[in-house]
Amino acid sequence: MLALLLLVCTQMMPARAEQLYRCLARDGAVSYQAQPCAATMRLDRVVEYRPEPVISASQATAGLRQAPVKQHRSVKNPRRHRAAATASDRCRAAQAGRSAALEQLGLKRTYAQLSRLDAKVRAACPRG
Repeated sequence: MLALLLLVCTQMMPARAEQLYRCLARDGAVSYQAQPCAATMRLDRVVEYRPEPVISASQATAGLRQAPVKQHRSVKNPRRHRAAATASDRCRAAQAGRSAALEQLGLKRTYAQLSRLDAKVRAACPRG
């Protein structure tokens, strides 16, 4: 009975913080890892963090698709208004595509890949 009570109490406790170890190699290389540093490396610091919940790309894009489109009552040029809504949709689609690609790449991504994804979003989302 005590074991059952202990099990229930541990399930109700908030998620504990994870630890991230910053290790330094002899040649000065820095690495961040979830396990303690190897014997050949020096521990520089330990950082505690709470991981954020993982949201899939389909959940992220579903939230974007459900966003209401604002309807203006007085529009002088309806063609321009439709083009603005289309540009907004293109921008949202580019951002969702970038999020999906980043999720697919994971943490093993290069600067060139990030630059290519950012360029697509910049092209679709003009600053105004």
